Amino acid sequence: MERSTFFQHTSDTARGGRQAGQALARGPVSCQPRGAMQSALRATNALLRKGGLAIALAVAAVLLLAVRPAASLAQGTPTEIRIGGTISMSGPMQPIVRPFQKLAETWADRINAKGGIYLKQYGKSLPVHFIYYDDKSDPTVALSLYERLATVDKVDLFIGPFSSGLNNAAVQAALTHKIPYFVPEGNDAVIYNTPNPWRTTGLAPAEDEYDRLVQLYGRLRGVSRFAILARDNLHEVASAKSFGEKLAKLGFTVVYQEIAPKETNDFSSLILKMKEANPDAVMVESLPPSFSIQFAKQARELGLNPKEFIIGHMPVPVIKALGDGAENVTSALYFFDGDTPDHKEFKSLCEAAGFEPWQFSESGIRYRTYRRIEDALTRAGTLDHEAVRKAMWDADFVLFGDERMKIDSRGYGTDVPYPAQVKNGKMVPQWPLDKAVREHVYKSGKW
Repeated sequence: MERSTFFQHTSDTARGGRQAGQALARGPVSCQPRGAMQSALRATNALLRKGGLAIALAVAAVLLLAVRPAASLAQGTPTEIRIGGTISMSGPMQPIVRPFQKLAETWADRINAKGGIYLKQYGKSLPVHFIYYDDKSDPTVALSLYERLATVDKVDLFIGPFSSGLNNAAVQAALTHKIPYFVPEGNDAVIYNTPNPWRTTGLAPAEDEYDRLVQLYGRLRGVSRFAILARDNLHEVASAKSFGEKLAKLGFTVVYQEIAPKETNDFSSLILKMKEANPDAVMVESLPPSFSIQFAKQARELGLNPKEFIIGHMPVPVIKALGDGAENVTSALYFFDGDTPDHKEFKSLCEAAGFEPWQFSESGIRYRTYRRIEDALTRAGTLDHEAVRKAMWDADFVLFGDERMKIDSRGYGTDVPYPAQVKNGKMVPQWPLDKAVREHVYKSGKW
């Protein structure tokens, strides 16, 4: 009797095993009808009820293999390129970067419409997928989110946030996790004085930011005495200080140079000191628009009317706030007019993302960063972090006709902005240099 029962159980077990095996043999769950999976589960449960533990465990192991994602079965072959980063969707940087997530997604859509980026190691092109979070314009938040991108989202590479302050915090995640980090807007020495083989930027150092503007003044006539005010922040202090030093080397006189606290609201004492210095050109350097807006409005109210007025970073909120007073204010843009493939593609991307290039000047930096990412991945031919890192450092390609993107030993690139002026409520680039000299119009104290 016991023997009969034993053989009966064995027969049931074998039959159940065949049923489960037949269901699994049809293929992975992701590729099969739901009924096949349910059939396999019922068969495995039957084995357990009838005591066929060993075979049931074996079938369960096969079942687990069957339900694994296809990518896992392909022994690590990736299915997409995951790029992680943060955008200041809130906080003081938000007005400058508002459409940059949309710009990234638009670029990815264009790449993916062409089949993706070809990676030789896998013998195919992979689509690009961005993962973005809001860093709230806060360095501590930014770093925590890049840690998440590395450990939870498992991104293949990083694209940095806006500003040197945020990048200086976030870039630590690249060193910790050995993930290539493409810095877009972040070019202050504090980031690059400490060696980090996992980060590069396309920008030249902050000290070179206004080199083309200095070139322009070297060719123009009519101004000689400069007053310079910088917001007390990493980037602004470095770029404004160097601007003054390079003007002095060309023979200009810097009659006033000061740093104001970040949260300054009342500029009256600073403006009165400027008036006493009697400059014919005034520059204010600030990333957040509110600082520049308040300074310019109070300068107008207090009768500071220089021949030339420069606002280093002049996004749409500043132009709107100054109204007609913005006419012929000088600034800088990360693009200039032209008809090269890069000019056409950049303009088209901005339009598809819902804005014009002049409205968000640093969109030009973003475009160059996308180009650097595509170039590095294509030459690396893989998502292996070390291979992408090396390719990132070895960049050497032409942009916008006459720019050449190369990375120096510190991790800096070659990109600096072009002179521009507000004309009829829009920022208009003035380049090449001969064109800038012809078209430049001094504000001449007209508010």
